[in-house]
Amino acid sequence: MNKPGVVLLISSDFPPVPGGQSRYLFDLWSCLPADQVVVLAPALAGSGAVDQGLGCRVVRVALPLGTGLFSKVLKPWFLLWHTWRLCRSFPVRLIHCGQVFSAGFAGYWCQRWLGVPYLLYVYGADLLEYRDRPWWGLLLRAILGRACQVIAISEFTRRAVVAAGVPAPRLVLVPPAIDLERFARLPPREEERHRRGWQGRLVILSVGRLVERKGQDMVIRALPAVVARLPQVRYVIGGSGPYRAVLARLAGEMGVAERVEFLGFVPEAELPALYGAADLFAMPSRELPEAGDVEGFGIVFIEANAAGLAVLGGRSGGVADAVEDGQTGLLVDPEDPQAVAEGLIRLLQDGEWRGRLASRGAKRARAGFDRRIRAAELWGLSP
Repeated sequence: MNKPGVVLLISSDFPPVPGGQSRYLFDLWSCLPADQVVVLAPALAGSGAVDQGLGCRVVRVALPLGTGLFSKVLKPWFLLWHTWRLCRSFPVRLIHCGQVFSAGFAGYWCQRWLGVPYLLYVYGADLLEYRDRPWWGLLLRAILGRACQVIAISEFTRRAVVAAGVPAPRLVLVPPAIDLERFARLPPREEERHRRGWQGRLVILSVGRLVERKGQDMVIRALPAVVARLPQVRYVIGGSGPYRAVLARLAGEMGVAERVEFLGFVPEAELPALYGAADLFAMPSRELPEAGDVEGFGIVFIEANAAGLAVLGGRSGGVADAVEDGQTGLLVDPEDPQAVAEGLIRLLQDGEWRGRLASRGAKRARAGFDRRIRAAELWGLSP
């Protein structure tokens, strides 16, 4: 039964903006009733193709998306202005705020001025980065305090939200989910490996933004020990970001530059085949306390499992929600290159065990991470 008014998602992080938060929101909102939702998102090259796949009405607006303080301060005001206009144009009954500060700021003031309730999505790093800063912390608590419900993506994030003072009854756990159909018909594995020149290799794959937190550098540091035991190993890194030059230099210093392949940005449409052609997925993410940076979940682990890969992750943040240690993959100390090396060697040497982990991971992905089921849970939260 349709309820009066539309539900509005406002987000400064939405495709074609790359990244886990962006994909999380897209996968959920692409499965909601298209005639009852509106999305407010940044205007970028490629937005048209994204919006066609979404189905619902999408309002694209210019937003300052830089990483500097000036952009961070301006962005919430831009979103507030556009959200205010939409609330005056549509009968909006509920606002979903895709981020704590930029979107949450807009939701907070629209709730105060117009009486429209809002839900708030929290990922982890967004809390840790700001909660102890005097002025930012006050704003954070105000935004959390007026949200009718707060959505956490992992148990780690849920605990962080509780620590920030949000009562448990207002907290809802909605982990990321994926489009399982993307992984149902992978191209022939050997053909894809031949196309990429991976014949006779044991391929370790990482996919993610090239930043310090993701831990690609720890795999590179572990690589000499792995190669000493398994000379056919190759490390393939998909993604772009500011850390690429550091990683390339480190590979040279460690004497493994010829074994490290940088793919650059990988389009979403190509990811399933890429996962399916590799032998193991590895992303030993770590927490950077001084920057408040941490992995809130790690949807790439579920994607890799869905494509039939065992995974290796860092024991930090919300990764334990994405990787069942010893069941769908292996968790290691992400600060210890020797632990990373031992985990990689153990997984690569024991193909039978690696296959069992991959099989259990694929079953878990199909059973528990269908975006249609998760979207129905999310829709049920709407008052």
